Amino acid sequence: MNKVFAALAALPLVAVLAAPAQAMTASATSGIVDDPSAGSLLEDFSVGTDALGTWVSGVGYATSDSGGVHVLPISVGTGNYGFITREMSGYSLFLDKSATSLGLLWGTIDSYNTIEFWNDGGLVQSFSGSTIAGLAGVSDNGSAVAYANFSGAVFDQVRFITTSNSFEFDNIRVAPTPLPAALGLFGSAIVGMGAFGLRRRRQA
Repeated sequence: MNKVFAALAALPLVAVLAAPAQAMTASATSGIVDDPSAGSLLEDFSVGTDALGTWVSGVGYATSDSGGVHVLPISVGTGNYGFITREMSGYSLFLDKSATSLGLLWGTIDSYNTIEFWNDGGLVQSFSGSTIAGLAGVSDNGSAVAYANFSGAVFDQVRFITTSNSFEFDNIRVAPTPLPAALGLFGSAIVGMGAFGLRRRRQA
C-alpha cells in the first residue's frame, strides 16, 4: 500500500518538473518611457553599474556622445547611460536574483544589436534591434529610441551583443521571481498526503 501511495504522490511532481519552459514576450513603446514594475530593481547608471548584479568584464557608461561611437540621442537628459562597443560585444549582466521581467530604454536602435536572456547557462530567448523597432513602430537605423519590456520566463543572465558600432541602454528594471501560488499549494498537498500516509501506517 505504501509503495502505491509513494508512486501516486510522485506523479504530480513529475508533471511539474516536466512542464515545458515558457517563452518570453516583448513589447516596446517609442520615446522615453520607464515602466516601474511592482517590486522592480533599477539600474540607471547614475553612480556605477552594480545595482542589479555583476557585469562580466564591466560595461561602459557615459553622459554624452563619445566621438560618434556611442550616443543616446535623447532631448531630455537621463544622466549616465550604459553602452557596449563592438569590441566589448557579448558582455553579460549576471543578476543577483533570478527575474521574470525586464524593461530598458533601448537607445539608438540598430538592426545589428541583440539582447539575449539566459537561465542556468542555457539560452532562453533573444530579440534583435529590428524586432524591437518593429514593435515600437520606429526605424532600426540608429535614429530612434524605445522602451522595451520583456517577460514570461525566468532568467538570471542578460547578454548584450552588437556586431557594429555600439549598443546603448539605460533605466534597466528587473522584477524578481515571485513564488507561484500554485507551487505553495502543491507543497502543502504533498505534506498533507505524507502525514495522512504516516497516520494510516501507525494505525495499522
